[in-house]
Amino acid sequence: MKISIIGTGMIATEVIKMLRNETKGIEITSIFSHSNKEKALTLAKENDIDHVYTDYAQLLKEDDADFVYIALVNNAHYTYVRQALEAQRNVIVEKPFTSTLEEAKLLTQMARERGLYLFEAVTPLHTPNFQLVKQSLKRIAPIHFAQCNFSQYSSRYERYLQGDIAPAFNPELGGGALNDLNVYNINIIVGLFGEPIANQYFANHGHNGVDTSGIMVLTYPNLTASCVAAKDSSSPSFILIQGEKGWVRIPTTANEFGKVEIMEQGKLTSYQRNSYESRLAHEFMDFKDIWERKDYKRMEEWLDTSLAVMAVLRKS
Repeated sequence: MKISIIGTGMIATEVIKMLRNETKGIEITSIFSHSNKEKALTLAKENDIDHVYTDYAQLLKEDDADFVYIALVNNAHYTYVRQALEAQRNVIVEKPFTSTLEEAKLLTQMARERGLYLFEAVTPLHTPNFQLVKQSLKRIAPIHFAQCNFSQYSSRYERYLQGDIAPAFNPELGGGALNDLNVYNINIIVGLFGEPIANQYFANHGHNGVDTSGIMVLTYPNLTASCVAAKDSSSPSFILIQGEKGWVRIPTTANEFGKVEIMEQGKLTSYQRNSYESRLAHEFMDFKDIWERKDYKRMEEWLDTSLAVMAVLRKS
């Protein structure tokens, strides 16, 4: 599978490294930057990427990649995905999918009408550990509570307090704890239990109105889930699911979804099913596998999850 990298930020750089060092069968054909050509040139040289573009329309016209991977600031996702779909390109886009539910619905409709593949890159949903948890829930059911906490004191927070506002703390660019961190927690809950019947977000806001931390409460007929995320403070990160016949705990950040602990019938067992060092590898190998097998139905199932998560985010 051939892929073009759209962006030169932290996550794009991490993906390039992962594709170069851990996965097989995925070739990077080009890299695009609209504002930092020097960094794009450096990444291309360091990773044997043949082409560097600063004109997105030109890339879409000339590059022969099977997918474009869009790793830009959050509020740019919709425009860049739409242009790619209009150019008959398959797309992988970083989380959060879009800025509004309406945008997400439109892109989904465009992809389906054109028979194109459109994936949202949400790492935990593609890990073997996540599948293990999903399969284990029926053994500890009925489930009554789920708790997620993904809190990391941001390296950019001190600068933010001084008025130096990075995109991650700019609400106009889609920044904030909900879109940056809590989106992982919410994807996990929706991926396991479906779309809630109600949800409410309680946030702490910074000097420019951005949510620096917050808790999302999702309500189901017999289950309540709390999703906490913070960029202004830290704590041990975890996921805990409580059922009448046991519990499941993941004592890692939500985006990593590492070791799984399952308590059932009075016995605690630990599992580690993930098989790559990079947390990003499973999702890209999933995308490659689904595309090569032409399993469009499976792709649509993930799109439905993306839409359900967007509904939760935009009702907050």
